[in-house]
Amino acid sequence: MDETTRHRIRYIFLTPRPSVALLTAADHLGMSLKELKKEIEDGAIVAVSTRMGVKVSKEELMAAAMRVWEQAVIEEALGEDAASVLPEALRLVELRARVPRYQREMMQELARMEGTSVDHVLTRELEDVASAHAEELTGVAGFAMAMEWPVASHG
Repeated sequence: MDETTRHRIRYIFLTPRPSVALLTAADHLGMSLKELKKEIEDGAIVAVSTRMGVKVSKEELMAAAMRVWEQAVIEEALGEDAASVLPEALRLVELRARVPRYQREMMQELARMEGTSVDHVLTRELEDVASAHAEELTGVAGFAMAMEWPVASHG
């Protein structure tokens, strides 16, 4: 990871500011102001009007960062600080599973096609499973908090 990415991620997750201006948000997410405004228009990022202008909350910035970078990249950039900003239930752990060969090959191909890692593809698919079974999974330790993060931990 390059220093610019590391700096951007650390700013987003470690800034004490409750919100930032649109230009600052765009810069730290590595996108143009036009791209950020499109994300806001599409509802992917929620911006709020304040006395100081339109801003993006820290929670929205963190949620957007989780879509921009793989979580492994974010945790690497944060280093030891990851434990202070990412709840334990959300931090990466290793999972070993035995699956049919075609499923392994399928995950590898999806990752290759998307220019990402198998970890990222599998995590995304498991998020879909979590959403589909949210009612049945409410008793799982950390589940409710994970589904509401980052708003639940900062809002």
